[in-house]
Amino acid sequence: MKLDVDIYMKQGRFLLDAQFKCFESALGIFGPSGCGKSTLFRALAGLARPHGGHIVLDGKTLFDSAGHIFVPPHKRNIGLVFQDARLFPHWSVEKNLRAGECLKERVADRPFGFDDIAGLLNIGHLIGRSVEDLSGGEKQRIAIGRALLSNPRLLLMDEPVTGLDVSLKAQILPFLAKVHRALRIPTILISHDLGEILQLTDQLMLMREGTVTGFGTLDQLATRPDTLQELNGADLTNMISARIREHCPGHGTTRLELPGSEHTLTMELTEQRQAGQTVVLGIAANQIALAPGRIDAISMRNQLPGTVEKIVHTPARSLCSLSTPAGPLFVEITPGTETDLQLHEGKQVWILFKSRALEQIGGPEHL
Repeated sequence: MKLDVDIYMKQGRFLLDAQFKCFESALGIFGPSGCGKSTLFRALAGLARPHGGHIVLDGKTLFDSAGHIFVPPHKRNIGLVFQDARLFPHWSVEKNLRAGECLKERVADRPFGFDDIAGLLNIGHLIGRSVEDLSGGEKQRIAIGRALLSNPRLLLMDEPVTGLDVSLKAQILPFLAKVHRALRIPTILISHDLGEILQLTDQLMLMREGTVTGFGTLDQLATRPDTLQELNGADLTNMISARIREHCPGHGTTRLELPGSEHTLTMELTEQRQAGQTVVLGIAANQIALAPGRIDAISMRNQLPGTVEKIVHTPARSLCSLSTPAGPLFVEITPGTETDLQLHEGKQVWILFKSRALEQIGGPEHL
């Protein structure tokens, strides 16, 4: 994806003034409610016309105020997924999905078929049903399928799981990463929940009050005081890739291997995946403790050595970045912790966290 955006747009007292370029295959746009994320979504989709600037996607100009160019939504070849599914209630699931194929010239060279999408999203068994009989999670999967069947050059999603309960989010989020990896369709996910974005990508754009305040990976943004401040209030989640070694039902745990390391981890028993499979795990930065050495008599079974790479302070939080056998990890610390442990760059410490602090995000499709 090559996306070049430089636009301004006024709505009442609110001004969207956004400039950024993206060359990644997936991007998460993060910011608090009212920061301009949805306004930017509408501008990219062609649902609203900026007052000035330009939008260029893969070399095609979608908007240019100086050149008087404005490509309407149906000619932008962008698949849209909204917070609400926006299905036709009087149509069946299949007819709603087929609506994505209405522009025959767009889908003529589509590299995947209807059945491929139904299988990828696990909705084949729903094809003949009425959409009124579906759960919220099922409706969103239909909406995603409809967007994909239009053979888009870009999949643009605005808060697609906001409003769904935790169990329904757990149905949708794994499919987003699976779809992105399997179909290789460039994707932009807009959300006020950093954890949702990180299940798809760690490439982030931060927004506040209509402007772009940061751009880069979570690692890059969290190690700079100015952009870490923009992440204030967000749950910073570390992503860890591991391989299942064995299940231990008697202990209620699953044991995991870290690639290229002799160290292992344990998490709460998860027998849905077999030994030898790779899983992606998440652990919040505020669920990790630091110690000067390994501690044997403690309930925190996961203990790894680490080296302090950087310590970043903002008025709201302090973050310690470490290199570990599990990869780079962020740990939230207090000024007292920094003083008591004498933390500084290069300091050797031990990282401790409970088995239940590890949350399974998905399988290798997230890697």
